[in-house]
Amino acid sequence: MRTFAIVNRKGGVGKTATAVNLAYILATSCKKRVLLIDADSQANASSIVTTPNEAGLTAVIQGDEPHYENLIDHTDIPNLDLLPATEELADLDLQCMAGLKQPAFFALRDFLEVLAEDDVYDLVVIDCPPYFSLSCVNAIMAADRIIIPTDTDGFSTGGMGKLVKQIDSIRKACPDVVISGCLVTRWKKSDVAEDAINYLRDESPIHIFQHVIRASDDKVRESTWAGQAVAQWSPWSNASRDYRAWVAELLEQEAISHDGV
Repeated sequence: MRTFAIVNRKGGVGKTATAVNLAYILATSCKKRVLLIDADSQANASSIVTTPNEAGLTAVIQGDEPHYENLIDHTDIPNLDLLPATEELADLDLQCMAGLKQPAFFALRDFLEVLAEDDVYDLVVIDCPPYFSLSCVNAIMAADRIIIPTDTDGFSTGGMGKLVKQIDSIRKACPDVVISGCLVTRWKKSDVAEDAINYLRDESPIHIFQHVIRASDDKVRESTWAGQAVAQWSPWSNASRDYRAWVAELLEQEAISHDGV
């Protein structure tokens, strides 16, 4: 069971869109059994389920529920399940900061080990918050691979080296975790965007995926209102086709067999 964590400390770079579309494409086009984990207390990825489980990831980290069947939601999308987030994740962070609770950094890893032993899923995708919260650290500790989405603005590209160093600091406790690469999102053809990609490919300490995700008019925004992946909401949009091309690239890079994208 391979686990991908979608990580970036910067907001607005397409983490949730990347996580949701990766999970959707893997489940529908590739016929993989997929678990999407929402590790962000804003719970945007959880919107693909109308009434997400009230316990979800918070209960995993706190060790409140020994039966994973009681924490995971089945979506209307074939092969795709969800471990949702709730606002209680933010409360848990505050309690740990105040010393009221002991942080459990390996709880999600232990949870996924049980799922792997029971052969419940083929792949896991984790949508992380834009900061190193308890749930984000849990996600990195539990992951096999890390994917970093980024915009082409100066703040995003210029901060890539620092972000990688911060992730590497966390990875010292789990050295088997590998950064698969950086995915450029919200791309529009311009000299600035081309310069940003060239800068990343020349200066970034990690692999930069060949495929980029174009800013697809309003289709990505529309899909968030519909509570769907853009690959589901608007299959022929630029962003949808780009996500499919990128998923094919990712699967080839990771040597993961699949039915097609």
